Amino acid sequence: MGGDASARRYPAPVSQATHENGPKLRVRVLGSAAGGGLPQWNCGCANCARARAGDPAVPPRGQPSIAVSADGVRWSIVNASPDVREQMARFSGLHPRPGTRDVPLDTIVVTNPDIDHVLGLLVLRESLPYRIVSTPFVRDVLLEHNAVFRILEPAWGIAKLDQPIPLDRDGHLEARLFPVPGKVPTWAAKLASNHAEATCAVRITDARSGRRLVYAPGVARLDAGTLAEFEAAACAFVDGTFFTADELSRTRPGAPDAVTMGHAPVSGVGGTLATLAELRGRKLYIHLNNTNPLLDAGSDAAALVRRAGIEIAMDGMEFAL
Repeated sequence: MGGDASARRYPAPVSQATHENGPKLRVRVLGSAAGGGLPQWNCGCANCARARAGDPAVPPRGQPSIAVSADGVRWSIVNASPDVREQMARFSGLHPRPGTRDVPLDTIVVTNPDIDHVLGLLVLRESLPYRIVSTPFVRDVLLEHNAVFRILEPAWGIAKLDQPIPLDRDGHLEARLFPVPGKVPTWAAKLASNHAEATCAVRITDARSGRRLVYAPGVARLDAGTLAEFEAAACAFVDGTFFTADELSRTRPGAPDAVTMGHAPVSGVGGTLATLAELRGRKLYIHLNNTNPLLDAGSDAAALVRRAGIEIAMDGMEFAL
């Protein structure tokens, strides 16, 4: 992408009044927790314990991914979590047609090489009836340094930053990857300490209405370019990994803070909540770590977020834009 990302500005989204009777971009949340899901297999924190016990205020959640569709018939996925098999089994929109292996899956867009965003690609390795798209960095770091991923090479294409990617077969939905402040995953840090293509968000535009959806599961801070993308979107899924910057260290002494891990906290100094509350459009927090009080629907933190007009994404929620 040429130029300074912080200088980007986009027009306002198409208003609901002009769109309410037209075709709709459909969205399905496949998973809303961060890596490890809820409960995480090796964690005994309060949220994980309550989820295991069946507490209705803290329901189990899968690892992060969404599906989008122009017609409610064929779908594309943003990131493929390790839970993708179970996520697809729970969503009839992604079931194969009876008696066939025809799965209505067109494209998988990968925003970064985090394990919780790519491991599901190996689960979906059989026959490769879909295509995978990522930046060159993400593709190369996985295929060149993780031999097991090479089985996916025939289906894996690349897109440069801000390059249009048609998602569906009719060309109604267009995706563009754009860089956001973040960090290279720990497993790849020795290969590149910082790379513009390593941490991206994706903007999905419905060509019929002009309405935009932004999915940004990993953001270390809200720079001007990222905020411009959120402001122009009818709906944005935003990194909500940690509610406070020191949240993880409270359960794991010595653990790094949120920003060091590549995630802006929701609250506190440098938090995203106050800023998002001032923006237009629908905003939802996604990619919630198992320690996050937002996972508890009855918590003060969840109430604070709801009062600010921000939603907390839930597995299985589905809506149209």
